[in-house]
Amino acid sequence: MNNTPLAKKIVAARKSQGLSQEALAEKASINLRTLQRLENGETEPRGQTLRLIAQALDQPLEDFLDFTKEEDKGFLQLLNLSTLSFWIIPLGNIFIPLVLWVMKKDKIKGAGELGRRIINFQITWSFVTFGIAFTYMFAILLGLSEAPIFSPFYILLAIASLYILNSVLILIASFQINRGVERIYTVGIKIIR
Repeated sequence: MNNTPLAKKIVAARKSQGLSQEALAEKASINLRTLQRLENGETEPRGQTLRLIAQALDQPLEDFLDFTKEEDKGFLQLLNLSTLSFWIIPLGNIFIPLVLWVMKKDKIKGAGELGRRIINFQITWSFVTFGIAFTYMFAILLGLSEAPIFSPFYILLAIASLYILNSVLILIASFQINRGVERIYTVGIKIIR
């Protein structure tokens, strides 16, 4: 039977771990008949049931929710490369990917998690980069601009270095997305969860 993609996914995950239907039902604290109906494609699980099954199989819930999403590496590349807009539009590295992410996070496989990580990383990068610029402006206002650390040359060098570093990281991430690497942009303040 197994006529739904979700049913097939549950059966495959259960069998890959060598679990019987009885063992999985017990481990997930659900009724055996419920699991049988799910695996036969007779019913779709409700949120809590699917969550319990995912936990029992030690798999992220998103793995089971992604069955309805389409694969589109092209969109994931666009989402990532849109962050390069910071060269032209101040904070474009946050707002353009944010708009793309909101539009497609529930439709493209992997877009929800990748978009969150990209936006969190770019918020962190912007905070550091603009923080340096604002610190320099406050130093001028407070009359501290004569200190060697606040030399305009060093400030511009730091900001230019951060711009180049961000661009390089975006391009590296682009290659990683193309190769199917899932854990990119792991550094950043978790603003969007």
